[in-house]
Amino acid sequence: MSLPEVSVRRFVFALMINLVIVLFGLISVNRISIDRSPDIDFSLISVTTVLPGANPDVVDSSVTNIIEGAVNSIPGIDDVRSRSAPGVSNVFIQFLLEKDLDIAFNEVQSKVGQIDSELPDDAKTPIISKIETGEIPIIWLALRGNRTLQDLSVYAKNVVKRKLETIDGVGSVVIGGEQERNIRVNLDFDRMSAFGITVQDIVMAFRNEHIKLPGGFLIDNSKEDLLKLDLESHNVNEIENIIIIYDRNRAIKLRDIAEVKDDVRDLRSLGRFNGDPSIGIGVTKIRGENTVEIIEKVKTKIKSDIEPTLPAGMTLDIGTDDSSYIYELINGLGQNIFFGFIIASLIVLLFLRSYSSMAIVSITIPVSLFGAVFIMYAFGLTLNTMTMLALLLLIGIVVDDAIVVLENAQRNLNEDTPEDRIKASIIGANEVFLPIVSSTLVLVALFTVVFFMEGIAARFFRSFGIVVSTGVLVSTFVALTLTPTLASKFLKTKRESNRVFDGFNQRFNLIENHYRELIKWSLSHKKKVLSYAGLFVALSFVGLTQLSGGFFPEEDEGQFTITVKTPVGTGIDYTKDRLSVVEGLLEEYEDIESYFTIMGSGIESQAVNIGVIYVRLKPSNTRKYKQYEIIPILREALNKVPGIKAFPAPMSFASGTRGEAMQFTVSGPELNTLNESINAFLSKLAETPELGDVDSSIELNLPQVSLEINRELASEMGLSTRVIAEAANIFAGGIDVARYNDAVGDGERYKVRLKGESDMSIDDLDKIYLRTPSRELVRLDTVATFKETVGPSEITRLDRMYSAYFYSDPTTSLSNAIQLIEDAAVETLPVGYEVGFFARAKEFKRTSNQMLFAFLTGLILVYMVLASQFNSFRQPLIVMISQPLAVIGGTLGIFLVGSNLNIFSMTGLVLLTGLVAKNSILLIDRANQERQRGLEIDEALLSACPRRLRPILMTSLTLILTMMMPALGIGSGVELSQPLAIAVVGGMISSTFLSLVIVPVIYSWSEKRKLRKRLYNLERRSSSSNL
Repeated sequence: MSLPEVSVRRFVFALMINLVIVLFGLISVNRISIDRSPDIDFSLISVTTVLPGANPDVVDSSVTNIIEGAVNSIPGIDDVRSRSAPGVSNVFIQFLLEKDLDIAFNEVQSKVGQIDSELPDDAKTPIISKIETGEIPIIWLALRGNRTLQDLSVYAKNVVKRKLETIDGVGSVVIGGEQERNIRVNLDFDRMSAFGITVQDIVMAFRNEHIKLPGGFLIDNSKEDLLKLDLESHNVNEIENIIIIYDRNRAIKLRDIAEVKDDVRDLRSLGRFNGDPSIGIGVTKIRGENTVEIIEKVKTKIKSDIEPTLPAGMTLDIGTDDSSYIYELINGLGQNIFFGFIIASLIVLLFLRSYSSMAIVSITIPVSLFGAVFIMYAFGLTLNTMTMLALLLLIGIVVDDAIVVLENAQRNLNEDTPEDRIKASIIGANEVFLPIVSSTLVLVALFTVVFFMEGIAARFFRSFGIVVSTGVLVSTFVALTLTPTLASKFLKTKRESNRVFDGFNQRFNLIENHYRELIKWSLSHKKKVLSYAGLFVALSFVGLTQLSGGFFPEEDEGQFTITVKTPVGTGIDYTKDRLSVVEGLLEEYEDIESYFTIMGSGIESQAVNIGVIYVRLKPSNTRKYKQYEIIPILREALNKVPGIKAFPAPMSFASGTRGEAMQFTVSGPELNTLNESINAFLSKLAETPELGDVDSSIELNLPQVSLEINRELASEMGLSTRVIAEAANIFAGGIDVARYNDAVGDGERYKVRLKGESDMSIDDLDKIYLRTPSRELVRLDTVATFKETVGPSEITRLDRMYSAYFYSDPTTSLSNAIQLIEDAAVETLPVGYEVGFFARAKEFKRTSNQMLFAFLTGLILVYMVLASQFNSFRQPLIVMISQPLAVIGGTLGIFLVGSNLNIFSMTGLVLLTGLVAKNSILLIDRANQERQRGLEIDEALLSACPRRLRPILMTSLTLILTMMMPALGIGSGVELSQPLAIAVVGGMISSTFLSLVIVPVIYSWSEKRKLRKRLYNLERRSSSSNL
């Protein structure tokens, strides 16, 4: 017995199996995570090495270059980027997405460990870290109030952070704009000189007097005591009483030569919320956890536990919130799924004029969707843009299978008796068994290609493909089990009759008659029909090549960033002032709900001339403009603010990058030549307004002060370079000499530091003394001088070549912007220097090749499946003529709405390869059945095509109307789904109506040619036998 017959005859068995699918789906719905996009781990590892006091040149040659050489041979690397800044080296190893991050981490750790001895003696141990997508905060909070920033920092760290870390699913909590507590020891150099005390004396005093050692145990015959050797100072008074030296039998204490204060580090970072000083608190989630659920837990924790205990005058606000856009996105797609369900049910009712048929189809839709959700959960997928879009698409496919079975069963139903219903249900399902299975296998085969694809697009496409391919398998199972089972119980011969139903049926009968006449005419004018079809297809492929390319559609996320830069070398006060002007400008825009400003906290090397403002918009239904409309308006206003360069852009595409759509590099072997070439390159780009304002990471004229040591004289005096550098560092950041624990035991570090730093200059070297091994005092200016210069703020590399990074938000398409940049590079860059792309631009170039690969490989697999079904090498080609016909409508739709070829529209075009095959399969399979009954080729087509018109139009209209809402941009957060929906709707319209005519014509031409050839061969054999 066939699967439909087993299901019909064992009604309870079939029902229970489908109820299991529903049960597992319901359990999965409550457990599956919700996120914005598929879970993608960008496989990025960083190696951070500190080399105190070294300038970028020294860091680059003695640290960065060595580490790059060590890790470069690790397999699976996509690129290696590095940054050499004053005193620190950062090497970022980007692996291919397919590389396991834990394995990559171990390999990097091994390679770096092998070259540890090659690094300078002064270099700290390299810190190797995994940078995962989950480490990006999903919500930022701003703590502000009538307190000092130090008080806010302490409260954020000791209270808010600890409470948030107790939430289940929270990964870590980070502090932004923190004013780190310090015990500042401001030295009085005049008194130090009077007592003959040097910086080295103070450092050694801390090392000898401020100590904590393991004590072990004191054991006697009767007891055992733990020996505690905590000899550290635990308050400011104890620190002040540390003895530095003895002078004429008098103990000179720290308080005699310095002022000790419980304070904060020098201000090199700040946070502001809506213009008020604040501390940022970022919450990350554990990978795989539900983003929306974690954010809701954070909000609940704030309301129930944190806000009630806040000190008077202190508030905790939400700065950025990923859940708002995610909820809007998922809710919008959920509404479209619901309306798609309603549309599908109404189409069945209208065409079949049967409430029982509508009820049967309405039952099969949720069963199939629940099955798809269960498989999503089993595969570890989340409810996100791609998977929800796949579920929306599945409604059309699910209804497609159910309609074909139901409509065919209805045709075979003669009497309204249980026996006839059972017979009609079994025959109806068996007749379309092979077409349904083969069309399902076509889609499954198409999406198996994604497992051979690489890059970001592959990860998006893969989750979409898994849901669609497994969903259609479930749909096929439901259509061949539950649909005939329900039909055998509830299907009726009686059709509903009223003005609407009768009027529609009469018109549809006329359409069937006209369609039959159209087929007759087309079969008599094959050359004319095929000529026009060929022309349309050729024009569509030409149009396809003319479409501009992009990576992601513009989204209305409700939040974006503004990177603000002041001139190189400006101080923190000037940058704060300019940021205040920009904040005042933001207050003028009604659509902006809040903004959160951060300067020098994890951005651009903590440079004080750079700030980032995170702007949060009001809910989309309460504001006038969309995000991608506000950004250009704001960019124009920011260009008028004097003393800054401002770059508004969407939120970052990936960790370690900015949000601009166009991010590219210029790389070459020589740093000086690279620097010289960049000016000409930038000048050429400035002539191209389509690229917008181009920002560069390279700063060549950063004011610097270098320490020059008379090494020969210093050596004669027995003074090491380290001793001289430590003393000179008093003019800058100071020296960390110990770890301080107060009564709370927080373990804060503090610095030995100049008193009144703002009152002293590099000309005051004569006030600092060094002590030689012979105990003589030598002034610092005897062996060292400061020299004011300019130089690069940092040295960057890409794949071991010196490089500079550039950012812009072009007003033209991504593909056109790439071409303009490449043209400028050819004109201005010397031989050996080239432009490269990263982030969105890099993935766009990779995506284009991957989608072409998927399309071509998918066509081959589709042909193989169809050849297996029809047991023919020729008939699959007839079915596949519907695929170029789909390109006509897909291309036209993308063009008419002004969209471009991005990851979503390309996915839609690839998807059409499988979707449009079903209609042709139904036509050809029915024609083959009619021929098996003895009809001639054209007679079989004239019988089969009108009979298949109703199910073809029902299934196509269901899919088209289901996708129509996102295609028209109706609903919240449809920017991502709209390009795919447009491609599917346009392609389904053109393929459905054109294939209804062209497929029969090609079938007739091909089969008659095959028949003529067979008759010719028979005649030849007959002639040969007669001879």
